[in-house]
Amino acid sequence: MTDRKSEYAKRHPIVIALYIAVCVIWTMIIRHPVPLLLSLAASGIYCVILNGIRSWCHELAAGIGMLFFAAVILPLFSHRGVTPLFYINGMAVTWESVYYGLIMTAMLMAVLQWCRVAGSLIDSEKILYLTGKTLPSMGLMLMMIFRTIPLLRERYRQVHEAQTGLGMAGGDAPLAGRIRRLLRELSVMISWTLEDSIEVSVSMESRGYRTGKRTWFHLFHFQREDLYWCLLIVMTFAGMYICQFRGEFAAYYFPEIYRIPLAVYQKAALIMGTIGMLAPAVYDLYFSGRERCTINGTDGKEAV
Repeated sequence: MTDRKSEYAKRHPIVIALYIAVCVIWTMIIRHPVPLLLSLAASGIYCVILNGIRSWCHELAAGIGMLFFAAVILPLFSHRGVTPLFYINGMAVTWESVYYGLIMTAMLMAVLQWCRVAGSLIDSEKILYLTGKTLPSMGLMLMMIFRTIPLLRERYRQVHEAQTGLGMAGGDAPLAGRIRRLLRELSVMISWTLEDSIEVSVSMESRGYRTGKRTWFHLFHFQREDLYWCLLIVMTFAGMYICQFRGEFAAYYFPEIYRIPLAVYQKAALIMGTIGMLAPAVYDLYFSGRERCTINGTDGKEAV
């Protein structure tokens, strides 16, 4: 299922922004390994549902590189901890440094996956709706940033196809020739983008941007179901945030690893929070399955 078929993306922008905010903030402030792994798993599941397993595998490959740097390279230079694994030039490589690198990699991967989920659920219209009145310049800047990456990818494809059509691609050329071809294509793409940005700025100025009160049209309406979603998010995440602010999810990694044991109510709070993180994913799966059943039933009637 892709982001175009996400039923949760049709909810009000406030609901989606609240969901993404509580998930990302929770992942960034927590240090206990159990909540971090739950957030990593929930974000990974939702990424697979929204973008497919292949896209998630590409992100996982990038995460392996970060894991190698944080858990293998950094411990060679950071010697904090009291449990040596081995020695290099008389300096100890400690288990605490390796474990801390694993936890920080999990946190970074979870945040990146939640950001990928946000990119699939929030488009430019939702960003303008959320920031149009309070931070219009910030909203416009974010919208242009999110638009730039896919635009550059599409323009590079067009430039490459044009170069191929002119016989200048040089697929069998030596390495130096391929590098020159790549630099030429990048130069054309950057020049095209800069000229387009000038045209956009002139067009905005000629249409009176920031010369008067700004108005816009939107089709977002806060419905009763959106209120139910907000209440669900608040109730499921409240227990985890309360436990975190009371210091009941504290974890320390230096000079030795120490984690506060999880009590029954802390485990219940984590279960409720995990339900809140996975609720939109289940929501999308439910409507996707119902849509497939409807299509199959329609096809069966037509065949009969």
